[in-house]
Amino acid sequence: MQIIIHRGTHQIGGCATEIRTGNTRILIDFGAELPDAEGNVSLDMLKIDGLNCGKADFDGVFLTHYHEDHIGLISGIMEPIPIFLGEIAIDILTAFSERVQNSYKGISGRLRPLTVLKPITIGDMKVTPIPADHSAYDAYMFLIEAEGKRILHTGDFRLHGFRGKATPKLLFQYARGTDILIIEGTQLSRDTRQTMSESQLQKEIFKEIRSHKYVFALCASTNIDRLASFYNATPRGRYFICDKYQKSLLDVIAAKSASRWYQFDKTLVYGENLKLREQGFVMPVRANHNFLKIISMYPKAVLIYSMWEGYLDGRSPELSRFVLPFKETGNIRYLHSSGHATLMDTQIICNSVMPKKGIIPIHTENGEAFKKLELKCPILSLKDGEIFSL
Repeated sequence: MQIIIHRGTHQIGGCATEIRTGNTRILIDFGAELPDAEGNVSLDMLKIDGLNCGKADFDGVFLTHYHEDHIGLISGIMEPIPIFLGEIAIDILTAFSERVQNSYKGISGRLRPLTVLKPITIGDMKVTPIPADHSAYDAYMFLIEAEGKRILHTGDFRLHGFRGKATPKLLFQYARGTDILIIEGTQLSRDTRQTMSESQLQKEIFKEIRSHKYVFALCASTNIDRLASFYNATPRGRYFICDKYQKSLLDVIAAKSASRWYQFDKTLVYGENLKLREQGFVMPVRANHNFLKIISMYPKAVLIYSMWEGYLDGRSPELSRFVLPFKETGNIRYLHSSGHATLMDTQIICNSVMPKKGIIPIHTENGEAFKKLELKCPILSLKDGEIFSL
């Protein structure tokens, strides 16, 4: 059994991990690279023989979640290679694709749904999807078993989200003592001691909404947990308003979730509903000119910026321009909780799994920082494209 991280050993995003035996090849994630600090995006296309060039030779591609840096290159995957993604995540990606008319639209019919903890057998491999808490709804870790060996790939995860508490128990039950743990290290180069939990963040959002009549919430349209926080913090007598696209995503979740937290049943679509401004409202927005027109009607409104602040350091000029008027008037609040594991989260997961042969860092700019966590298992630092044999 072999592991090849084609990309992701020394960078955040753009990850692609191959796991293979003598008979079977699978890939976990096939992401586009993120913009650098100056907002530049690499145009280099990652070529993997048998996947998106040459003759089709992969038995399956498993996607941990629907963020661009994990699925951005999937349109290049050759047929008839099957592509697996969470069932609800497929619906979200389909709705997103219909809105932005991007290349995912043509591939949505090839996506096969994953079911929580239901193993999939491909060749001589068994792949079990284990639910993960992340800023993308319906995200998964993958336990891969073959040739008497076991590998756990975490994808992106956190323990400070609404469902994060269950993760260590699940991993202790299903993945304790795996041979290799491939784990994300996005925040290893950051101080995460002050990271708010999603529940703490929801309380802060609650306070801000009650302090302002008109609230615009700038967050990712697919960050369902964050949108649920804004929705459930909207007090009785106020309105939660969004555009048709955002409503279509919320409807996907409401139709599939049994939890009241994700029902969004009192959501209104703006238009004539903006005349309800005497009562006040909370409105999720995105950084485009259509929302700027609406925002201009409410000069005393507050903007809650609920995304990574690093996007405002040059990585996203569009976002920077969008928030500038609020920064100039002081009508902006920064309330965000990361979708990635804190340093403590990382320690907890490593100690829950206790891999026999070691930990392979991925999705990180500082894999060496794992050594500072004083873990009880070896740290195996690979290079992109290096073959690691179990």
